[in-house]
Amino acid sequence: MPVMEFSLPLAPTGTLARCGSSLSNGRLRAAFALALACLPLGCADDAAVDDETDGGVPSTETGDTDAETDGAETGAPDGIPACSVDLTPELERLQVPGLSAGIIVDGQLVCTAVAGWADVEAQRPVTPDTLFEWASVSKTVTVTAALILYDEGRFDLDDDVGDYLSFPVRNPACPQTPITFRQLMTHTSSIIDNESVYEGTYTVGDSPLSLGDFVRGYVEPGGEFYDAQDNFDYECAGSYLEYSNIAVGLLGHAVEQIAEQPFDDFCRERIFDPLGMGEGSFHLANLDVDNVAIPYEPAGGGDVTKIDHVGYATYPDGLLRTSVPDLARFLSMMAESGAFEGERILEQDTIEELSQVQFPGLDDTQGLVWYYDFGGDLLGHDGSDCGASSLMFFDPATGNGALLVANGLWWDAAEAEAFTAFEALMDEAASY
Repeated sequence: MPVMEFSLPLAPTGTLARCGSSLSNGRLRAAFALALACLPLGCADDAAVDDETDGGVPSTETGDTDAETDGAETGAPDGIPACSVDLTPELERLQVPGLSAGIIVDGQLVCTAVAGWADVEAQRPVTPDTLFEWASVSKTVTVTAALILYDEGRFDLDDDVGDYLSFPVRNPACPQTPITFRQLMTHTSSIIDNESVYEGTYTVGDSPLSLGDFVRGYVEPGGEFYDAQDNFDYECAGSYLEYSNIAVGLLGHAVEQIAEQPFDDFCRERIFDPLGMGEGSFHLANLDVDNVAIPYEPAGGGDVTKIDHVGYATYPDGLLRTSVPDLARFLSMMAESGAFEGERILEQDTIEELSQVQFPGLDDTQGLVWYYDFGGDLLGHDGSDCGASSLMFFDPATGNGALLVANGLWWDAAEAEAFTAFEALMDEAASY
């Protein structure tokens, strides 16, 4: 296919980029948008890249700048073909440097599509094996980790989460009302994201602040990050739904406390390895960073600004980095009622519970972290964070699903275009 004459230049040095919300903007449930300037995140000091430097972008079919290379025959390792959907035009529509996508049918990845750059300045193209940050799509893995322990009888969904931790968890406005696992999984815990505190945990690279230290300091009276007014809703747990990253971070800490194992290690041992997910982690230290797509932020006028990989203490709420083919194995497991290629991760009854709308009086789409969108037909999650946007959904009626991820922000200007591109992937899935 011809190479599209389009490239996203880097903005001039010193241009400020704003981090997008990690609060699932696509559902319009965020209480606020993160307003992180690029400068404290360690914006790259690279000189601007002229938009005439490159004659085009890598093809969606090939993952390479040469449309005649062998890459045109396959979209992923092991002979997975390229999807018919062409992502190359979406780069300009979504104003992102790179895209990667995949389609699952009958519990298997049937095709992949890629377009654009994993690193604009180095002219490193996106390939199917490129690792991306999945932002809040990561929460689907976190709830799966918790539900593995639920299946083992280690806790019940309506148990007081504080009974499993070394500190109590209570909304100071409702000190007699327990906060439960189910509430953490449905954004009804009354623990909310305190903007100033949450923003302050963002760092360049992996956070030096531990998950446990942060969440304890956030919910325990007298803690370093405690604020009785701004860390909690004025309504009691179970009576109001407000999207909460920190509540999911607390769920991740509960997993490591119950399992007596670091959360990232638990996910590797109980989810990633059994599913054959070769490379993926919540921490950069566990990855080949040269294979991770560089994040970019919009800089105005169609330009983008390169920023550093970020980290934060509540990493289970948004810092999974992995490739489309690997995460497709996880999505296939969910679409196949908890099992993939003979490996059962979750019991079928648990998948059914996860898929049920939990509090229809508060939100008629919300399951256990997973939620319904696209007219209520698809179950999944979206994500948006510093230089990252993502969608991962499947149709419970057919098992068909798709994944789409970018190393840039489409939410501010092109959310509708992103959903249209995702619907095209689902339409192709239906053609198999």
